[in-house]
Amino acid sequence: MKSTFRGMLVMGLFSTILTLVGCDRVATGELQAGQSTVADLKLKMGEPASVNREGDKEIWEYPLGPEGVRTYMMTINAQGTVEKIDQVLVDANFKRIVPGMTITEVRRILGRNSKEQRFGMTPNELTHKYKFNANNEDIYFDVTYNAEGRVKEVGYDTFSLQRGSSR
Repeated sequence: MKSTFRGMLVMGLFSTILTLVGCDRVATGELQAGQSTVADLKLKMGEPASVNREGDKEIWEYPLGPEGVRTYMMTINAQGTVEKIDQVLVDANFKRIVPGMTITEVRRILGRNSKEQRFGMTPNELTHKYKFNANNEDIYFDVTYNAEGRVKEVGYDTFSLQRGSSR
């Protein structure tokens, strides 16, 4: 009985790991810039969370998981080929977020946020939290908007993850 339970536990853990790894078709090399097509994207990643036009190109957004640490922006050219693949939750993009930007401008750079927070002392402000991985550690990058929907401040939050906050 004990070995059966242990076997089931090991199989469950193994299948969970495979599922998590299998979700990121970019990291596994199944999707590649210059080779993959729109059909490949839809087959392996499903429909994008959003699509934005930039000239004759489209930018497809693929956030991984509700709390995934990767969000991909796929640039699709007029021929329907994936031209570029960017994992956008990186420090270089966080540095591009500056006071005065709108929520839409930030979303175009970072994609959709993982979480939202409002605080009782500042109810007209909204903080969008973006979970990402740096040096094998999950961290939140926070973007706080003022009442007009413009970036007030940005920063990193490791405290919420350390205490297991679900806010």
